[in-house]
Amino acid sequence: MKIALVSAYMLESVMPLAKYLAEEDVDVHLYAIMPKYNQNLFVVDFTNNKQPSGFIASNILAKQMNPDLFNYLSKVKTNFFVFPAGSGKKSYFSDIYYAWKLCQRLIIGNFDIIHLVHSCNRFSLLLMHFLRDQHLIQTLHEVTGHSGETGLYSIRIFKKLIKNNIPIIFHSYISKERFISFRKSVTQLEYDKKLFSVIRFGLYETYTHYLPKLKKKLGQQVSTTPIILHFGRIVPYKGIDILIDAVKIIQKKQKVHLIIAGAGKPYFSFEGVDSYEYINHSLSNEEIVTLIENCEMVVCPYKSASQSGIPVTVFAFNKPIVASDTGGFKEMIDHEITGLLVKDINAASFAAAIENLITNETLRKRMPMEIEQKFKNGEFSWTHIAKETIKFYQKHFRLI
Repeated sequence: MKIALVSAYMLESVMPLAKYLAEEDVDVHLYAIMPKYNQNLFVVDFTNNKQPSGFIASNILAKQMNPDLFNYLSKVKTNFFVFPAGSGKKSYFSDIYYAWKLCQRLIIGNFDIIHLVHSCNRFSLLLMHFLRDQHLIQTLHEVTGHSGETGLYSIRIFKKLIKNNIPIIFHSYISKERFISFRKSVTQLEYDKKLFSVIRFGLYETYTHYLPKLKKKLGQQVSTTPIILHFGRIVPYKGIDILIDAVKIIQKKQKVHLIIAGAGKPYFSFEGVDSYEYINHSLSNEEIVTLIENCEMVVCPYKSASQSGIPVTVFAFNKPIVASDTGGFKEMIDHEITGLLVKDINAASFAAAIENLITNETLRKRMPMEIEQKFKNGEFSWTHIAKETIKFYQKHFRLI
């Protein structure tokens, strides 16, 4: 079986999928695509070594990935591709050309299946157009925007998926149900629910393979003060204001240190917080690993959520999470086993949960073992995910 995995971002989950598919004797070709203006894919960051549009030379890619990650993907034929993704007519025609160029490589490759992961709006729509005669499968990480708005290109992609009966993989049941509900506002075309399947993704273990030396250097916290971490894009639905208010409650009883890290416009104030750090930029791989290793827990007081990569990033380092009992979180976090789920999304409830985890040493020490067990076996283990993905391929295209 010869498969092309075409990933628009989401390399944290696509690289492990490619590796474990290859270990099941699948001939895997990974195509990571990224816009010219933003060449930070987290797992591999070209920000300080920006590349021109087109395929990145193999010698540059090998150097950028470093030996450990390169060896991690030793059985996978890995390609990185840059597309213009600017604004205006000039960039639109450039995108058409580069989408065509990438698709020609894919078509010539004679793949049994071209598996498109996530989407990058206009460019993904162009890929679907040029690949319309190929065997396509789509993985959707997110369905609708958290603000309630969904872009025009995303809607057009959804229409194409439904019209062309393209099989779709979701990572959570809530994402699948959201797509089914949202379909009514997109098109009146009927669809076959058998084309939809939920296949989880596992730990973002590439972080530990990308930075093995850094990980070994990181020891115990210098301070005994518990560090509470929230990281990722700074947007209102993530409820950072709730977390800040929760910390104000906790600090009346004991010292804690709050870290908020990520790019975005702040919608909150730290006034009244005794000890905090605010890192307001896109995080590097080194920063992500360092922050997670040195924290006591990660807290996600999201007001809404369908799917999040935060749990599987944090769980890769065996750290517990306190999160809202909503969306994909409740499908990934086992309450009082791998983390704590908070039903009432308010400061008092989160303060109580955080305090519980800080003071309950038995619970805190048991959780790392439970996390490791959960992701080594069952539906969240990469071996299981690879096998389920192969079954999905065979089910829809009858491959041997």
